[in-house]
Amino acid sequence: MSMPELKPIIFYDIPCVIPGQAWSPNTMKTRYCLTFKGLPFETVWLEFPKIKPFYEQNSLVPTTLRGIKGTPTLVHTLPVIMDPNTNRLITDSFAIAQYLDEQYPDTPKVLPNNTAALVHVFHTAFFNAIRGTILLACFRGGQKLNPESKEYYIRTREERFGIPWEQFATPEKREKQWNVLRAVCNTVDGWYAKSSGQFMLGDIPCFADFAVAGLCKWIQYYFENQEWEEVKSWNGGRWGKLVEATDRYLDCSK
Repeated sequence: MSMPELKPIIFYDIPCVIPGQAWSPNTMKTRYCLTFKGLPFETVWLEFPKIKPFYEQNSLVPTTLRGIKGTPTLVHTLPVIMDPNTNRLITDSFAIAQYLDEQYPDTPKVLPNNTAALVHVFHTAFFNAIRGTILLACFRGGQKLNPESKEYYIRTREERFGIPWEQFATPEKREKQWNVLRAVCNTVDGWYAKSSGQFMLGDIPCFADFAVAGLCKWIQYYFENQEWEEVKSWNGGRWGKLVEATDRYLDCSK
């Protein structure tokens, strides 16, 4: 099927107080992939309380594990895509990337040259590394959600971590988590330093780069300006350059 004949893929994302702005690092990975591949798509915005009913209405099984009060629990998350060209619903950003590469082999690969296993290891290691910033991340992200999602988000995160919302980012916790972020950036910078190009696999971005760029864009959007300027200055300006190099793949007009 040629590109002009393709029906737009439906991409389910989470809105914020700025209409049409992508904000979630998780869903941004899929938005990058769709744009990078040049696939037609349309965004359907789902507020947080609507995600679980969406799964249930479409007989989807959650695959994402989150620790809730120390117990691994399956949770209902986005991104999800619905491909009307195949009538398939796909959950999880990495599974979506694999599906898009396999279903549309004539588009640029986000997991090129049999690197899916290695990129998955990178993706897992990267998100395990940033877990130490999760309370600060939740606190900053929750501030800019729409009221319907904000109430749900705060309530469920308090249940998940077992502490009041106002304790998520006290000055002491903020400093500790900021230091974790700096250490993670140093580690990931070391990984990038072994590449022959600007991106993880050379001169062309892949899913791994979109995962890192998504986190950087989230910091740019939801942290204070001076905080983003500080992050941009780390590691020889690598993170600001990565954002500049990948921004053209973050199409928020659809």
